Amino acid sequence: MTDKYINAFVDIALQAKDRALDLSVQARQQAVQLNDRVSDATNGHVTGPKIFGGLHAVSTVVGALSLLTYLVPTFYHKIAHRPQDLVKKYSAKWALVTGGSSGIGLALVEKLAKQGANVVIVAYPDSAFEKNLQMLKTKYPSIIFRDVPVDLSKQGEYMPKIISATNDLDIQIIFNNAGYIKTGFFCDGPLQGQLANHTCNATAALEVTHHFVALMQKKKLRGCVGYTSSPAGFTPCPFSVVYGATKAYLTEFAASIAAELRPDGIDVCVVHPSPVASRFYEGTHALGVLLFFKGTATGPETIANCLFASMGRTVIRDQGYYPTVAKILLKMFDFNLFTDLTTASAKFMPEFKTLRGVQAPPRAV
Repeated sequence: MTDKYINAFVDIALQAKDRALDLSVQARQQAVQLNDRVSDATNGHVTGPKIFGGLHAVSTVVGALSLLTYLVPTFYHKIAHRPQDLVKKYSAKWALVTGGSSGIGLALVEKLAKQGANVVIVAYPDSAFEKNLQMLKTKYPSIIFRDVPVDLSKQGEYMPKIISATNDLDIQIIFNNAGYIKTGFFCDGPLQGQLANHTCNATAALEVTHHFVALMQKKKLRGCVGYTSSPAGFTPCPFSVVYGATKAYLTEFAASIAAELRPDGIDVCVVHPSPVASRFYEGTHALGVLLFFKGTATGPETIANCLFASMGRTVIRDQGYYPTVAKILLKMFDFNLFTDLTTASAKFMPEFKTLRGVQAPPRAV
C-alpha cells in the first residue's frame, strides 16, 4: 500500500468523522424536537405519526453513527497498517508465547524468530510440541528456543515452571494464545473438566500477564502483551459455554488493562480471529456450526500478521468476516434481545438435537 493510497484513506476517514459529528448534532436536535412533540402529545396537541416520525429520524442517525464508528476504524486498520517489527519496536531480546507448539501460537513464534527474538514456548507436552520445537531449531539456528512443557489447565502447577524457566530473562513481548474449546452441554460432563477449560483459556493468561508485566514495570522496560480471543465472546455460546465466557473475559481484561499499561510504555492488543485452520477442532462434537467454520478457515499466519500489525495501534482488532458480521448483527439486535432469541430457539437448533440425540420437540402452533 503506497503512501498515496494511505493518505487518501485517511482523508476519507476524517470526512467520515466530520459526518459522524454532524449526525451527532442532528441527533441531539431531533431528540429535542422529539421531546417537544412528546410534551405536546401529552396535552393532545400532536398526532401519533409525528411522534413516530421523530423516533425514526433519531434511530436513523444513531444507527448511522453506530455503523460509522465501527466500520471506518475497522477498514482503516485493515488497509493502512502492515505487520511491524515488534522486536525492533520494543528493543526486545526475548518473547514468550503460550500455546506456541501449533496453530496461531506456532505462527507467532516463527514471526518472532524471523525478527530476531529468542522465544520461550509454553505449550502442552505432546508429540506436536516435540516435533515443531525441533523444526524451529533447525529452521532458525541462530535463535534460542526455550521450551516449557506444561499443562495450562492445571492451576498451581504451570506458573512455578514458567517462572523457573524465565528467571534469568527479560521478557518484553508476551502472547497469551493458549486455549481450547470444549463442546457439549455444560452439566453433562464433570465440573473439573469445565474448570480446566476455564483455567487454560482465562486464568493462565491473567497469571502470565501479572507476573511478566510486573517485572517489566519494575525494570522500566517497554513491551507488549497480546491476547487471542474470539467472536464467540460477543454472543451467547450454548453448547460451548466456557469457551464463549472465557473469550468474553479475555477481551474485557485486555481492554481494561490496556489503559493502565500504556503510560508505562506497554502496549496491549486483543484479536478476534475468523476461523483458523488449526488443531482447534480436534476432540469437538460434529456440530454443524463448527463444520461450517472449519470450511471457511484461513491460515494461522493471517492472525499472527494481524496481531503484529495492530500492536500499539489499536487495542481491539477484529480479523476477517466472522467478528465483523457478528458486530454488525449486534448493532441490529441488542445483546439482551439476541440472548432472549437464542434462549427461545436453542432447543430447535441442529446442535441441540445432535448433542441430545433426540428429535427436536414440535413447535407450538
